[in-house]
Amino acid sequence: MVEEMMKKGRPTITDVARAAGVSVGTVSNFLNGTVPVKAETADRIHATIQKLAYRPSVFARSLPMMSARKAKASEGNPRLLVVGHICVDYLCRVQVLPHRDDRVAARHIDKALGGPAANLAVAAAAVGSPYGLQVDLATSVGDDADSEWAMAELLAHGVNVLPIRRPSKNRLPRAMVIIEANGGRTIIHETFELTEVDLTANMDIAPGSVRSCLHIEGFHYERMMPSIARFHAAGWNVSLHAAGLPEGSRNPDAFERLIEQIDLTFINDDTLRDIYAIRTPLASMIEEAARTIARVKRRGDVVLTLGEFGAVVFRKSGGPPIEVPALPVSRVDATGAGDAFAGIFLSLWLNGQALVDCARHAAVGASLTTTSEGAQARTARAQELETLLSAVEAKAG
Repeated sequence: MVEEMMKKGRPTITDVARAAGVSVGTVSNFLNGTVPVKAETADRIHATIQKLAYRPSVFARSLPMMSARKAKASEGNPRLLVVGHICVDYLCRVQVLPHRDDRVAARHIDKALGGPAANLAVAAAAVGSPYGLQVDLATSVGDDADSEWAMAELLAHGVNVLPIRRPSKNRLPRAMVIIEANGGRTIIHETFELTEVDLTANMDIAPGSVRSCLHIEGFHYERMMPSIARFHAAGWNVSLHAAGLPEGSRNPDAFERLIEQIDLTFINDDTLRDIYAIRTPLASMIEEAARTIARVKRRGDVVLTLGEFGAVVFRKSGGPPIEVPALPVSRVDATGAGDAFAGIFLSLWLNGQALVDCARHAAVGASLTTTSEGAQARTARAQELETLLSAVEAKAG
């Protein structure tokens, strides 16, 4: 891998991080001495720098001022490692989705950072004390200006980037997000996949002194199956967002095997209906889902998200489902609301909070996300979430 990097031209800080198996922020801390780095990690970074003949750019030298402050604040917090992709979102605001062969004028077209994994990581990192996390995002990063911009954005949000391979064409994937006046959206995106090798090449997952969780996207579930057992063996929890599950996992038997091995599964109502061929109204669907999931005796917790209708938690310990409403808001753009829900839920869950409290905070935060354009434009801290909790009282079904 190092030889391949050297052939392509001047190495970047991303190349060093990828080859050394650490985050971009950790390389920056090593270069500038802003935050102490473990001796073993420092030796590995130093050896990689020497082998690549790396020289810091202006961009690389600017990173520590952002990453050091965030790293200091997150010391001792539980760790969340999110695996998935980041992309450049082009947000197009129109009155209504155009038809084939239509030509319409957008109110505006803006650029924003996106991707389900990035959305979740940013939402989780934003919550902060007393539910703070160390958030790492293992992803694919290129050498283009968009990749540098994305890393700077993520670091500013308190998310460390672990570059584990290059994307196709050595640039970030792109997505078009068409947002209608009623808040609905249509997304057209380039494909992106990670493999087991991408995650295991250099990563150290030895048990630490804090609670740790690997979070994967449904898109990558089948390819990441070997990692689930490996992380569990190392003492980690594993959570999964079922959006994008491959066809082979979208049937009752496969999904039930999934929730048996995943500690915390997030699934939206459309995906659950598709898996179990449920065609009944919402209330009946929740009852049917409760009966179906209850049959899986040795499983993790399952959270069913219902968009503007809130969420339902099916506890692994059994008992009636916990139903939580969404916060009433004026919806502008629903992009990334499910990602925000999962990220906020995880921030409380990893800090030992009860499932009902995790769900209530997440319902508030996900609702707030929809009040601005772009998946990451509106985040929420713990204090703001708690002031709005009275509007989302939970009930046991």
